Amino acid sequence: MRSISPFSSIVAVLILGFLGLLTLFDIFDGPGTEREERIAVTPELRNGLSAIVKFLSEARFYVGERYALKDTFVFANGIAKLAIFNHSPADNVALGQNGYLFLTTQGALEISQGRDQLKDAEESKWRDTFATMQATFRDIGANYAFLIGPNKHTIYPDMLPLWIVPVAMDRTRTHDIIGLAREVYGPSFVDSRLLLSDARAELGDVALYHPTDTHWTELGAALAVHEALTGMGLDLPPPTYEIEDLANSGDLARMIGQQRRWSASAPVLPRRWACRDTSGKHIEVATIDPLMPRRFICGSPDGQPTRLVVFHDSFGVSAIPYIAARFREVEFIWSNSANPAEAARLDAEYVLHIIAERRLITKTPDRLLLENGQ
Repeated sequence: MRSISPFSSIVAVLILGFLGLLTLFDIFDGPGTEREERIAVTPELRNGLSAIVKFLSEARFYVGERYALKDTFVFANGIAKLAIFNHSPADNVALGQNGYLFLTTQGALEISQGRDQLKDAEESKWRDTFATMQATFRDIGANYAFLIGPNKHTIYPDMLPLWIVPVAMDRTRTHDIIGLAREVYGPSFVDSRLLLSDARAELGDVALYHPTDTHWTELGAALAVHEALTGMGLDLPPPTYEIEDLANSGDLARMIGQQRRWSASAPVLPRRWACRDTSGKHIEVATIDPLMPRRFICGSPDGQPTRLVVFHDSFGVSAIPYIAARFREVEFIWSNSANPAEAARLDAEYVLHIIAERRLITKTPDRLLLENGQ
Protein backbone atom coordinates (compact mmCIF):
# COMPACT_ATOMS: atom_id res chain seq x y z
CA MET A 1 0.00 0.00 0.00
CA ARG A 2 1.36 3.37 -0.99
CA SER A 3 1.64 5.89 1.84
CA ILE A 4 0.62 9.52 1.56
CA SER A 5 3.56 11.92 1.76
CA PRO A 6 3.61 14.53 4.54
CA PHE A 7 3.80 17.25 1.88
CA SER A 8 0.57 16.07 0.23
CA SER A 9 -1.17 15.95 3.59
CA ILE A 10 -0.08 19.49 4.44
CA VAL A 11 -1.26 20.80 1.05
CA ALA A 12 -4.64 19.06 1.44
CA VAL A 13 -5.10 20.47 4.96
CA LEU A 14 -4.21 23.98 3.79
CA ILE A 15 -6.61 23.84 0.84
CA LEU A 16 -9.48 22.40 2.86
CA GLY A 17 -8.80 24.79 5.71
CA PHE A 18 -8.81 27.74 3.33
CA LEU A 19 -12.13 26.62 1.84
CA GLY A 20 -13.52 26.11 5.33
CA LEU A 21 -12.57 29.63 6.42
CA LEU A 22 -14.08 31.13 3.26
CA THR A 23 -17.28 29.14 3.81
CA LEU A 24 -17.53 30.36 7.41
CA PHE A 25 -17.02 33.91 6.17
CA ASP A 26 -19.82 33.42 3.65
CA ILE A 27 -22.13 32.12 6.38
CA PHE A 28 -21.59 35.04 8.74
CA ASP A 29 -21.53 37.54 5.87
CA GLY A 30 -25.27 37.09 5.52
CA PRO A 31 -27.74 35.63 2.97
CA GLY A 32 -26.83 35.14 -0.67
CA THR A 33 -28.97 35.54 -3.77
CA GLU A 34 -32.58 34.39 -3.86
CA ARG A 35 -31.62 31.27 -5.84
CA GLU A 36 -28.76 30.46 -3.45
CA GLU A 37 -31.07 30.80 -0.46
CA ARG A 38 -33.57 28.42 -2.05
CA ILE A 39 -30.81 25.87 -2.63
CA ALA A 40 -29.59 26.13 0.97
CA VAL A 41 -30.64 28.73 3.52
CA THR A 42 -27.78 30.61 5.16
CA PRO A 43 -27.81 29.41 8.81
CA GLU A 44 -28.28 31.95 11.59
CA LEU A 45 -26.67 31.53 15.01
CA ARG A 46 -29.02 32.44 17.88
CA ASN A 47 -29.04 31.89 21.64
CA GLY A 48 -30.30 28.64 23.10
CA LEU A 49 -29.39 24.99 22.80
CA SER A 50 -32.08 24.18 20.23
CA ALA A 51 -30.96 27.15 18.12
CA ILE A 52 -27.38 25.89 18.17
CA VAL A 53 -28.48 22.39 17.12
CA LYS A 54 -30.51 23.89 14.27
CA PHE A 55 -27.55 26.06 13.23
CA LEU A 56 -25.24 23.04 13.06
CA SER A 57 -27.77 21.09 11.01
CA GLU A 58 -28.29 23.96 8.57
CA ALA A 59 -24.54 24.64 8.42
CA ARG A 60 -23.82 21.04 7.47
CA PHE A 61 -26.32 21.23 4.60
CA TYR A 62 -25.02 24.67 3.60
CA VAL A 63 -21.43 23.42 3.37
CA GLY A 64 -22.47 20.56 1.11
CA GLU A 65 -24.51 22.76 -1.22
CA ARG A 66 -22.85 26.18 -1.14
CA TYR A 67 -19.24 25.81 0.03
CA ALA A 68 -16.96 28.68 -0.93
CA LEU A 69 -15.70 28.74 -4.54
CA LYS A 70 -18.12 25.95 -5.51
CA ASP A 71 -19.37 27.90 -8.52
CA THR A 72 -15.77 28.58 -9.55
CA PHE A 73 -14.92 24.88 -9.37
CA VAL A 74 -18.05 23.93 -11.35
CA PHE A 75 -17.15 26.53 -13.98
CA ALA A 76 -13.55 25.33 -14.26
CA ASN A 77 -14.63 21.68 -14.42
CA GLY A 78 -17.07 22.57 -17.20
CA ILE A 79 -14.46 24.45 -19.20
CA ALA A 80 -12.01 21.54 -18.97
CA LYS A 81 -14.47 18.80 -19.95
CA LEU A 82 -16.08 20.78 -22.74
CA ALA A 83 -12.85 22.10 -24.24
CA ILE A 84 -10.70 19.00 -23.92
CA PHE A 85 -13.13 16.08 -24.08
CA ASN A 86 -16.28 17.66 -25.61
CA HIS A 87 -18.18 15.92 -22.83
CA SER A 88 -20.93 17.19 -20.55
CA PRO A 89 -19.66 17.98 -17.03
CA ALA A 90 -23.03 16.97 -15.52
CA ASP A 91 -24.65 13.54 -15.72
CA ASN A 92 -28.13 15.06 -16.09
CA VAL A 93 -27.22 17.35 -19.02
CA ALA A 94 -26.56 16.07 -22.55
CA LEU A 95 -24.72 18.02 -25.25
CA GLY A 96 -26.89 18.13 -28.35
CA GLN A 97 -26.41 19.51 -31.85
CA ASN A 98 -25.73 23.19 -32.67
CA GLY A 99 -25.22 24.24 -29.05
CA TYR A 100 -28.44 22.68 -27.71
CA LEU A 101 -28.47 21.14 -24.23
CA PHE A 102 -30.98 18.56 -23.04
CA LEU A 103 -32.10 17.22 -19.67
CA THR A 104 -31.54 13.47 -19.29
CA THR A 105 -33.46 12.90 -16.04
CA GLN A 106 -36.98 13.22 -14.61
CA GLY A 107 -38.75 11.43 -17.45
CA ALA A 108 -37.60 13.56 -20.37
CA LEU A 109 -35.33 10.87 -21.80
CA GLU A 110 -37.75 8.01 -21.08
CA ILE A 111 -40.62 9.70 -22.89
CA SER A 112 -38.57 10.63 -25.96
CA GLN A 113 -37.44 7.00 -26.30
CA GLY A 114 -40.95 5.60 -26.00
CA ARG A 115 -40.54 3.97 -22.61
CA ASP A 116 -43.30 3.54 -19.97
CA GLN A 117 -46.27 3.65 -22.31
CA LEU A 118 -49.57 3.24 -20.50
CA LYS A 119 -50.88 -0.15 -19.49
CA ASP A 120 -54.60 -0.95 -19.41
CA ALA A 121 -54.87 -0.42 -15.65
CA GLU A 122 -53.16 2.96 -15.92
CA GLU A 123 -55.45 4.06 -18.74
CA SER A 124 -58.54 3.74 -16.56
CA LYS A 125 -56.88 5.74 -13.78
CA TRP A 126 -55.94 8.61 -16.10
CA ARG A 127 -59.37 8.61 -17.76
CA ASP A 128 -61.14 8.64 -14.39
CA THR A 129 -58.88 11.41 -13.09
CA PHE A 130 -59.56 13.63 -16.10
CA ALA A 131 -63.31 13.09 -15.70
CA THR A 132 -63.12 13.86 -11.97
CA MET A 133 -61.12 17.03 -12.60
CA GLN A 134 -63.59 18.26 -15.19
CA ALA A 135 -66.60 17.55 -12.98
CA THR A 136 -65.02 18.97 -9.82
CA PHE A 137 -64.19 22.33 -11.39
CA ARG A 138 -67.55 22.46 -13.15
CA ASP A 139 -69.21 22.05 -9.74
CA ILE A 140 -67.51 25.20 -8.44
CA GLY A 141 -68.49 27.11 -11.60
CA ALA A 142 -65.03 27.14 -13.21
CA ASN A 143 -64.02 26.17 -16.72
CA TYR A 144 -60.90 23.97 -16.50
CA ALA A 145 -58.11 23.30 -19.03
CA PHE A 146 -55.15 20.95 -18.65
CA LEU A 147 -52.07 21.95 -20.69
CA ILE A 148 -48.90 19.91 -21.16
CA GLY A 149 -45.63 21.78 -21.66
CA PRO A 150 -43.76 19.44 -24.03
CA ASN A 151 -40.19 18.38 -23.36
CA LYS A 152 -37.67 20.13 -25.59
CA HIS A 153 -36.78 16.64 -26.86
CA THR A 154 -40.26 16.41 -28.38
CA ILE A 155 -40.13 19.68 -30.34
CA TYR A 156 -36.43 19.61 -31.27
CA PRO A 157 -35.66 15.90 -31.82
CA ASP A 158 -33.16 16.76 -34.57
CA MET A 159 -31.04 18.67 -32.05
CA LEU A 160 -30.66 15.73 -29.67
CA PRO A 161 -27.23 14.12 -29.29
CA LEU A 162 -26.71 11.22 -31.67
CA TRP A 163 -26.83 8.66 -28.86
CA ILE A 164 -30.45 9.59 -28.08
CA VAL A 165 -32.74 8.10 -30.72
CA PRO A 166 -36.31 9.40 -30.25
CA VAL A 167 -39.42 7.55 -31.33
CA ALA A 168 -42.37 9.07 -33.18
CA MET A 169 -44.81 11.13 -31.06
CA ASP A 170 -47.56 8.54 -31.44
CA ARG A 171 -45.41 5.88 -29.72
CA THR A 172 -44.97 7.71 -26.42
CA ARG A 173 -46.60 7.76 -23.00
CA THR A 174 -47.63 11.36 -23.66
CA HIS A 175 -49.53 10.35 -26.78
CA ASP A 176 -51.46 7.76 -24.75
CA ILE A 177 -52.35 10.30 -22.05
CA ILE A 178 -53.41 12.97 -24.56
CA GLY A 179 -55.68 10.41 -26.25
CA LEU A 180 -57.42 9.77 -22.92
CA ALA A 181 -57.70 13.49 -22.22
CA ARG A 182 -59.41 14.02 -25.57
CA GLU A 183 -61.90 11.28 -24.75
CA VAL A 184 -62.94 13.31 -21.70
CA TYR A 185 -62.41 16.94 -22.73
CA GLY A 186 -63.25 16.52 -26.41
CA PRO A 187 -61.39 17.67 -29.53
CA SER A 188 -60.78 21.14 -28.02
CA PHE A 189 -58.08 19.62 -25.78
CA VAL A 190 -54.77 21.11 -27.00
CA ASP A 191 -52.08 18.73 -28.19
CA SER A 192 -49.29 21.23 -27.57
CA ARG A 193 -46.73 18.87 -29.09
CA LEU A 194 -48.32 19.04 -32.54
CA LEU A 195 -49.12 22.74 -32.14
CA LEU A 196 -45.50 23.67 -31.39
CA SER A 197 -44.02 21.28 -33.96
CA ASP A 198 -46.16 22.96 -36.62
CA ALA A 199 -45.22 26.42 -35.30
CA ARG A 200 -41.54 25.54 -35.46
CA ALA A 201 -41.87 24.51 -39.10
CA GLU A 202 -43.69 27.75 -39.86
CA LEU A 203 -41.46 30.15 -37.90
CA GLY A 204 -38.11 28.65 -38.88
CA ASP A 205 -35.27 29.96 -36.71
CA VAL A 206 -37.50 31.70 -34.15
CA ALA A 207 -36.82 29.83 -30.90
CA LEU A 208 -39.76 28.15 -29.21
CA TYR A 209 -37.40 26.64 -26.62
CA HIS A 210 -34.18 28.04 -25.19
CA PRO A 211 -31.19 26.05 -26.49
CA THR A 212 -29.46 26.15 -23.07
CA ASP A 213 -32.56 25.87 -20.86
CA THR A 214 -35.11 23.19 -20.05
CA HIS A 215 -38.09 25.42 -20.78
CA TRP A 216 -39.99 26.92 -23.68
CA THR A 217 -39.54 30.57 -24.59
CA GLU A 218 -42.19 33.19 -23.93
CA LEU A 219 -43.42 32.74 -27.50
CA GLY A 220 -43.55 28.94 -27.25
CA ALA A 221 -45.57 29.18 -24.04
CA ALA A 222 -47.81 31.91 -25.45
CA LEU A 223 -48.77 29.90 -28.52
CA ALA A 224 -49.86 26.92 -26.41
CA VAL A 225 -51.61 29.00 -23.73
CA HIS A 226 -53.43 31.07 -26.35
CA GLU A 227 -54.82 27.89 -27.88
CA ALA A 228 -55.86 26.51 -24.48
CA LEU A 229 -57.61 29.68 -23.31
CA THR A 230 -59.40 30.42 -26.58
CA GLY A 231 -60.46 26.75 -26.59
CA MET A 232 -62.33 27.53 -23.34
CA GLY A 233 -64.22 30.32 -25.10
CA LEU A 234 -62.11 33.34 -24.10
CA ASP A 235 -61.66 35.99 -26.79
CA LEU A 236 -57.93 36.81 -26.69
CA PRO A 237 -55.56 38.28 -29.27
CA PRO A 238 -52.65 36.10 -30.46
CA PRO A 239 -49.15 36.84 -29.15
CA THR A 240 -46.76 39.37 -30.65
CA TYR A 241 -43.03 39.35 -29.99
CA GLU A 242 -39.59 40.80 -30.64
CA ILE A 243 -36.21 39.06 -30.57
CA GLU A 244 -34.12 40.36 -27.67
CA ASP A 245 -30.82 39.54 -25.97
CA LEU A 246 -31.32 38.02 -22.53
CA ALA A 247 -29.49 38.83 -19.31
CA ASN A 248 -28.32 35.24 -18.85
CA SER A 249 -28.52 31.81 -20.41
CA GLY A 250 -30.51 28.85 -19.14
CA ASP A 251 -30.74 26.39 -16.29
CA LEU A 252 -28.93 23.65 -18.20
CA ALA A 253 -26.03 26.01 -18.80
CA ARG A 254 -26.03 26.75 -15.06
CA MET A 255 -25.87 23.04 -14.25
CA ILE A 256 -22.59 22.73 -16.16
CA GLY A 257 -21.21 26.02 -14.84
CA GLN A 258 -21.41 28.00 -18.09
CA GLN A 259 -24.41 30.26 -17.50
CA ARG A 260 -22.39 33.47 -17.17
CA ARG A 261 -20.09 32.54 -20.03
CA TRP A 262 -22.78 31.86 -22.62
CA SER A 263 -25.25 34.42 -23.96
CA ALA A 264 -28.81 33.89 -25.18
CA SER A 265 -31.50 35.61 -27.21
CA ALA A 266 -35.15 34.71 -27.62
CA PRO A 267 -38.56 35.98 -28.78
CA VAL A 268 -39.87 38.17 -25.96
CA LEU A 269 -43.44 39.43 -25.48
CA PRO A 270 -44.25 43.08 -24.58
CA ARG A 271 -43.85 44.06 -20.92
CA ARG A 272 -47.08 46.00 -20.33
CA TRP A 273 -47.87 44.16 -17.11
CA ALA A 274 -46.50 43.64 -13.59
CA CYS A 275 -46.26 40.93 -10.92
CA ARG A 276 -46.28 41.10 -7.13
CA ASP A 277 -45.98 38.61 -4.29
CA THR A 278 -48.66 38.00 -1.67
CA SER A 279 -47.32 40.90 0.45
CA GLY A 280 -47.71 43.30 -2.47
CA LYS A 281 -44.00 43.57 -3.23
CA HIS A 282 -43.09 43.95 -6.92
CA ILE A 283 -41.44 40.89 -8.51
CA GLU A 284 -39.05 40.93 -11.43
CA VAL A 285 -39.83 38.06 -13.81
CA ALA A 286 -37.13 36.16 -15.71
CA THR A 287 -38.61 33.47 -17.94
CA ILE A 288 -35.29 31.72 -18.65
CA ASP A 289 -33.97 29.65 -15.73
CA PRO A 290 -37.21 30.63 -13.94
CA LEU A 291 -37.45 31.28 -10.22
CA MET A 292 -40.66 32.57 -8.63
CA PRO A 293 -42.45 32.39 -5.25
CA ARG A 294 -45.00 29.68 -4.63
CA ARG A 295 -47.81 32.22 -5.00
CA PHE A 296 -47.85 35.51 -6.89
CA ILE A 297 -50.24 37.77 -8.78
CA CYS A 298 -49.74 39.28 -12.23
CA GLY A 299 -51.85 41.47 -14.45
CA SER A 300 -52.39 44.61 -16.47
CA PRO A 301 -54.81 47.52 -15.84
CA ASP A 302 -55.98 47.15 -19.45
CA GLY A 303 -56.65 43.41 -19.10
CA GLN A 304 -59.95 41.58 -18.90
CA PRO A 305 -61.62 41.40 -15.46
CA THR A 306 -62.22 37.66 -15.97
CA ARG A 307 -61.01 35.66 -12.94
CA LEU A 308 -58.28 33.24 -14.04
CA VAL A 309 -56.26 31.02 -11.68
CA VAL A 310 -53.17 29.20 -12.94
CA PHE A 311 -51.77 26.09 -11.26
CA HIS A 312 -48.33 25.42 -12.73
CA ASP A 313 -44.80 24.10 -12.42
CA SER A 314 -41.73 25.88 -13.83
CA PHE A 315 -43.24 25.73 -17.34
CA GLY A 316 -45.89 28.19 -16.21
CA VAL A 317 -43.39 31.01 -15.65
CA SER A 318 -42.78 31.49 -19.37
CA ALA A 319 -46.53 31.87 -19.82
CA ILE A 320 -46.69 34.93 -17.54
CA PRO A 321 -46.03 37.57 -20.26
CA TYR A 322 -48.91 36.35 -22.41
CA ILE A 323 -51.39 35.81 -19.57
CA ALA A 324 -50.54 38.87 -17.48
CA ALA A 325 -50.98 41.24 -20.44
CA ARG A 326 -54.51 39.98 -21.12
CA PHE A 327 -56.07 39.85 -17.66
CA ARG A 328 -56.46 42.46 -14.96
CA GLU A 329 -55.38 40.11 -12.19
CA VAL A 330 -54.30 36.47 -12.35
CA GLU A 331 -53.38 34.32 -9.36
CA PHE A 332 -50.44 32.00 -10.10
CA ILE A 333 -49.95 29.04 -7.74
CA TRP A 334 -46.79 26.96 -8.16
CA SER A 335 -48.08 23.43 -7.72
CA ASN A 336 -48.17 20.29 -9.83
CA SER A 337 -51.67 19.65 -8.51
CA ALA A 338 -54.80 21.71 -9.17
CA ASN A 339 -56.76 22.63 -6.05
CA PRO A 340 -60.54 23.15 -6.59
CA ALA A 341 -61.03 24.48 -3.04
CA GLU A 342 -58.41 27.16 -3.62
CA ALA A 343 -59.87 28.01 -7.02
CA ALA A 344 -63.30 28.40 -5.42
CA ARG A 345 -61.90 30.64 -2.67
CA LEU A 346 -60.42 32.87 -5.39
CA ASP A 347 -63.74 32.97 -7.29
CA ALA A 348 -62.08 31.49 -10.37
CA GLU A 349 -64.12 31.52 -13.54
CA TYR A 350 -61.35 29.79 -15.49
CA VAL A 351 -58.59 27.48 -14.28
CA LEU A 352 -55.50 26.69 -16.33
CA HIS A 353 -53.33 23.79 -15.18
CA ILE A 354 -49.86 23.71 -16.76
CA ILE A 355 -47.55 20.76 -16.21
CA ALA A 356 -44.29 19.75 -17.89
CA GLU A 357 -44.41 16.66 -20.08
CA ARG A 358 -41.68 14.96 -18.07
CA ARG A 359 -43.97 15.01 -15.01
CA LEU A 360 -46.18 12.46 -16.75
CA ILE A 361 -43.57 9.87 -15.82
CA THR A 362 -43.08 10.83 -12.18
CA LYS A 363 -46.62 11.91 -11.26
CA THR A 364 -49.50 9.47 -10.92
CA PRO A 365 -52.88 10.78 -12.13
CA ASP A 366 -54.36 10.95 -8.63
CA ARG A 367 -51.65 13.48 -7.70
CA LEU A 368 -52.90 15.96 -10.30
CA LEU A 369 -55.94 16.90 -8.22
CA LEU A 370 -56.07 18.04 -4.60
CA GLU A 371 -59.50 16.91 -3.48
CA ASN A 372 -61.12 18.71 -0.53
CA GLY A 373 -58.10 21.00 -0.36
CA GLN A 374 -55.88 18.20 0.97
